[in-house]
Amino acid sequence: MANHSQGKYWSPSLLKTRGWTNELINKLLPKPRYRRINGRSLPLWHRDDVRAAEATETFRRKARPPKPDGLAAEAARAAAEQAAQVLDSLWADCPREDGDAAWVLAGYYHRVITQSLPASAKGRPLRSAQVSGYLNQFLALEKHCDGSQLPGDLTHFVQTGVWMGDNLTAPLMGEVKARYPRILHAAAGQAIGEFTEAQPEADLDALLGMKDFPVKQLLSRPLGYLYSVCYVPQAIRTSLQVLMALNPKDEYPEARAMSRHFILHIGGTNTGKTYAGFQRLKQARTGVYLAPLRLLALEAQEILLEAGVDCSLTTGEEEDRREEDTHVAATAEKLDLKQTYDVAVIDECQMIADRQRGYAWTRAILGVQAPEVHLCAAPEAKDLLLRLIESCGDSYEVELHNRKTPLLCMNHTVDYTRIQPGDALITFSKVGVLSVAEDLRQAGKEPAIIYGALPYSTRRKQMEGFLAGDMEYVVSTDAIGMGLNLPIRRIIFMDTEKFDGVERRELKPEEIQQIAGRAGRYGMYDKGYVGATQNLGAIRQGLNTVVPPLQQAVAGFSDLVLMVDFDLLEVLTEWNRMPTVEPYIKLDISRYLTIISKIREMGFVLTKDQELRAANIPFDETEEPLRDLFFHFLRLHQQGEEIQQPGFPEDRQRTLPELELFCRKLDLYFSFAKAFGCPVDEDALYDKREEVAEEINEILLHRLKNNIRFCARCGAALPLHHHGRLCEACFQKQRRAAKRW
Repeated sequence: MANHSQGKYWSPSLLKTRGWTNELINKLLPKPRYRRINGRSLPLWHRDDVRAAEATETFRRKARPPKPDGLAAEAARAAAEQAAQVLDSLWADCPREDGDAAWVLAGYYHRVITQSLPASAKGRPLRSAQVSGYLNQFLALEKHCDGSQLPGDLTHFVQTGVWMGDNLTAPLMGEVKARYPRILHAAAGQAIGEFTEAQPEADLDALLGMKDFPVKQLLSRPLGYLYSVCYVPQAIRTSLQVLMALNPKDEYPEARAMSRHFILHIGGTNTGKTYAGFQRLKQARTGVYLAPLRLLALEAQEILLEAGVDCSLTTGEEEDRREEDTHVAATAEKLDLKQTYDVAVIDECQMIADRQRGYAWTRAILGVQAPEVHLCAAPEAKDLLLRLIESCGDSYEVELHNRKTPLLCMNHTVDYTRIQPGDALITFSKVGVLSVAEDLRQAGKEPAIIYGALPYSTRRKQMEGFLAGDMEYVVSTDAIGMGLNLPIRRIIFMDTEKFDGVERRELKPEEIQQIAGRAGRYGMYDKGYVGATQNLGAIRQGLNTVVPPLQQAVAGFSDLVLMVDFDLLEVLTEWNRMPTVEPYIKLDISRYLTIISKIREMGFVLTKDQELRAANIPFDETEEPLRDLFFHFLRLHQQGEEIQQPGFPEDRQRTLPELELFCRKLDLYFSFAKAFGCPVDEDALYDKREEVAEEINEILLHRLKNNIRFCARCGAALPLHHHGRLCEACFQKQRRAAKRW
């Protein structure tokens, strides 16, 4: 703007330095002309018009005085410091009652006033009317004080500092000197009254007793803000630091007191690392197996039962437990940290880096009470796992597992209509799996179908059909990649991209290797092959890429957060902000915050323990029917009514999406009932699950085409809830053609 201060036209910033206010600009100056400067339109006034207006009585009377400089600035500072000394003397001579909260707060007000007075000398001098108004405003605080307005009133009082120092004998200043401590005490008392009425549960003494009370913010923020934003987070952090160790390993004193020995089984998919852990588990007097998937926990229970080992099951969706059982197969989240075992086997430990679920593996590795612990993991997890074990002071040994059958990448792409027995086609959407399976069936090739939303019983029936030779092919999503040991000769990728819940992206090398490793099962084939129907180069590159070592383990919060005497959402938020030591990072708690916030938004009043239990229930809260059912159960439970197993229409043929949704509702019913201690007829629930699983299997075998709709123009499979006859691409093409006509 400097170039305009020397020219004919002056900018608003230059006018402000000359004492102009917006009111005076609007009243005394003509309409400005505008010029584009730095991409924006700037108003400008001719200097002759400005000077003419400055010569008027109105301008001289209402213009802002210029900021003091030179000797005037030194004099102003001396006057403000003189005012601070006078107020300090008045405060020191005033008798005060020790322990009285109002006097404590008044002392903070006095401190911020006297500390701020010298800075008031840097501002523009006040007009006499402003001084009178600000000081009378301060004097009125003794009888009436609005807590929300108090910071502004005190700020105005500070701004009169130069005047007070220059007019110590003035009548108005005499009133201030006579009543200063009483005014601060009265204002503090009224502010405290408003605060305690608005937040009766708040600990006022703790706020006022803060080691680093935010004195400076008293001129900008009311007491309620200081409590919520300054005191509460600090108090929560202090409580969490007392209750929870900075290093996650120290949260498990029972495990730290044990002498544990770890055996790391490191290898890729299909190398026998989990098998090695199972052999030791079968021999143990007591043991626990932890898996990433309900399906793997169920398979582990069956393997152990078949070996004559009494084994219970516990997952988020179902339980099969007997007190006399010596072993437990569970999903990682369900580990009982209070129970001791002779042997623990923790599978797929590379999951420790997953932001949503990795905390369960961290918790299990640091906290499982077993003298012998077997960790099964991909090679990229080895260094990180050793780092955690060494931090715990435990001993370890490493067993490297290599494939016994070579895995070869094919040299050419594959036409999926010409697949061979023992092939598995991999696509990354449920619709893709179903449409490809129907294409094969139309060509006389019967495939087994595997995808994530299938109930376990249905998936088992499909796998049994493949194992028995009734189905010679597999069509699957990446659900096949983790733990499903099927006699597959060739893995054929139909896609090299997947939607991960956030975006559609290229497959990662570790994902390609995990899935591809299912080819060439030992004892059934001499070699395993990996191919693709397109973009074979991306698959070959993924197979040959060395996956970088994992760098971070995800740490979660424990139930100790419930012992912090503040709101649960505030506690979780502060826990998330607290630092942790390397190599740990915090669990993504957005789901917890979302569910608890929604519970409160809908009017439910739960204890902190109930809120945390509700947020821990495994269901997809983004799916509206499940979300509605969750809140229906919550409402019934809060009203003291019994929750019932979800019903299902029996008077018509059900579709595949309806049946799958119903299975998820049954899972939610069981999980909710277990979380809140509601009675469940587990036999009836099991029977209903089996009935629905059988119906889904019957659709997959005989009525799949009736449950898939195809684009009337290009023949592509349509999404299951799509309402039109055309896919989106064909619909848009048709619209563009219609517009051209």
